[in-house]
Amino acid sequence: MAGKFTLNILGTASAKPNRMRASSAQLLQAAGRLFLIDCSEDTQRRILLQNDRVREWTRENREQGLRRLSATTLDAVFISHIHGDHLFGLFPLLSTLSLNGRTKALTVVGPSNLGPVLNFYRSYWGDKDPYELKFIPLKSKGPECVLEYAGLQVSAFPLNHGVDTYGFLFSETAPAAAPGTDVIPGPAAPLRSFAYCSDTAPFAELAGWVRGVDVLYHEATYMEVDAVKSHGRYHSTTLDAARCALEAGVGRLLTAHYSSAIREDMIHTLYEAELRSVFPRSFALDDGDIIDIPAL
Repeated sequence: MAGKFTLNILGTASAKPNRMRASSAQLLQAAGRLFLIDCSEDTQRRILLQNDRVREWTRENREQGLRRLSATTLDAVFISHIHGDHLFGLFPLLSTLSLNGRTKALTVVGPSNLGPVLNFYRSYWGDKDPYELKFIPLKSKGPECVLEYAGLQVSAFPLNHGVDTYGFLFSETAPAAAPGTDVIPGPAAPLRSFAYCSDTAPFAELAGWVRGVDVLYHEATYMEVDAVKSHGRYHSTTLDAARCALEAGVGRLLTAHYSSAIREDMIHTLYEAELRSVFPRSFALDDGDIIDIPAL
């Protein structure tokens, strides 16, 4: 059995969290590493709560190898853009890493305008942190590789959100070892991939940049009835996300970042039905979901 490639959903709301849903944050376990993708307010507490779900999920599926979710052991943080519902949990997380005595350097990847934000944190609270904060600024106009690990490559690509915004593609480059061993499956073992498309209005190039991924996360803030509002605010609708998934030929489509105008009882009925009218392998996410990412 290959190493785990597992996505933990920490938040599915858009700008306004509610009693049922927090704003954007996801944890990805891949190649034996742990990555945080976006970091809205309350992310730290949701990581703690998610550990209970991970334990239950592991028992139900009789799977091994899921790494304990801990901000202290993060390998890198990826911030899609500097809107608050994707960022406001970062300062307290960085502070907690210091309180926990982290000494290993932490890599933060995000648009270049995140740099001054991190410098602000350093100047007021982070000057005595025992770990180095390594910032990788994104400026490209197309896909580029930003990090490489043993068996894994991470690329970034620009999105269409009115401010500098980036999506991320996590692609295995070699099969991962079986959990708890150094045994690598044979060359026939399939490679897995996950693409994260944060806030974005639809644009022509995106499907080509995420073509063939096993699992695509694509925001779908609005239903199609609000397409004019959605595009005016540089967001996507259910059908925008589904059309992108269909054109890209992905394995599965995951959506979230729901507008507060979408009632809770609509998400797994009307909202999901719109997605599946174009792309049947579509799934509307809930906070706490755990997604095992297999190959196509």
